[in-house]
Amino acid sequence: MKKTSLLLISLLLIGCSPKEKQAYNDSTMQAGFDTVISIQLYTDSQEEFDAAFKKASDAFLYYNSLFDKYHDYDVANIKTINDNAGIQPVEVSQEIIDMLLLSKEYSELSNYQFDVTLGPVLSLWHDVREKALNGEEYVLPAEEELQNAKACTGWDKVEINDEKNTVYLNQSCASLDVGAVAKGYATQKVTEMLLEEGYANGYVNAGGNVEFLGNKLNGDLWRTGILTPALQNSTTSIITLELGGQEAFVTSGDYQRYFIHDGNIMHHIIDPDTLYPARHAKSVTILCKDSGIADILSTTLYTMTYQEGVAYLEKLKENNIEAEAVWIYDKTDEIENENYREKDGYYILTTPNIESKIIN
Repeated sequence: MKKTSLLLISLLLIGCSPKEKQAYNDSTMQAGFDTVISIQLYTDSQEEFDAAFKKASDAFLYYNSLFDKYHDYDVANIKTINDNAGIQPVEVSQEIIDMLLLSKEYSELSNYQFDVTLGPVLSLWHDVREKALNGEEYVLPAEEELQNAKACTGWDKVEINDEKNTVYLNQSCASLDVGAVAKGYATQKVTEMLLEEGYANGYVNAGGNVEFLGNKLNGDLWRTGILTPALQNSTTSIITLELGGQEAFVTSGDYQRYFIHDGNIMHHIIDPDTLYPARHAKSVTILCKDSGIADILSTTLYTMTYQEGVAYLEKLKENNIEAEAVWIYDKTDEIENENYREKDGYYILTTPNIESKIIN
């Protein structure tokens, strides 16, 4: 064979060699859940990424329409269920059935510390918070109002027919609020869709509900931070973690969606026992393999003491549910544990398996 032929073959082989994937990312505020949705994937081209990003954004919009309790859509959703409370069952999508059954499972596991049937109580606080944030006059819910609302909560008010795909609230005063699970559940579903499409490296970030799709393409881990829980819209991290594999990362805290009343932070995470904003940690971060479960657990542990949270995570492990946590407390808080670190005026406590992931 002539040398020119060998050279031509070599050039052809080089030309046909697979092109190395590149990292592309984009974000939008137009994909629902009243938050920024950011996605990064390694793809062969910008066009391929743009198509995947649009598909993911459309999926978020779909889940937003299902789980919204405030607006009507072309599909039956949580609002439809609430509007028909005490009237009739509502036929809904399988995604709503699955999300509610997951919520019920974790309600029972947590002895109802996590409870999407708390809608009547949360509505009272939502109305007050909206007035306060808009600079309008407001009055905190009276104890009688809160107790009357609580009487309308509980899973005995919710009838789920998995065969007919219907949900019925059997009392007119009952209502569902899935804000503590919806965004994480949607993030999990979008992540699973991207994995099925063959995207094995990247991340999905839905307003702080983060899920990683494997490591970076070169094998390096991802670095992500837990925000300092300051009330002035902090953008600095109090602690940084290195994470990889398929791992979800969700934080609940008192520094978003709040107003100040008599020197107290009146945030959106309501303790089902006191019916007032929870008064324990400044923030709780959960790491596990499922963003929906991480969303549920971050809210659940936020309404618990540190000791209760540790005990609950141990209970979950007995049920083959693995999750780790990071708690951040004010230094003025009393903590019955000496295994903490101090930083920037806060106490930081973690479950043991997270220590190896902390880089500062």
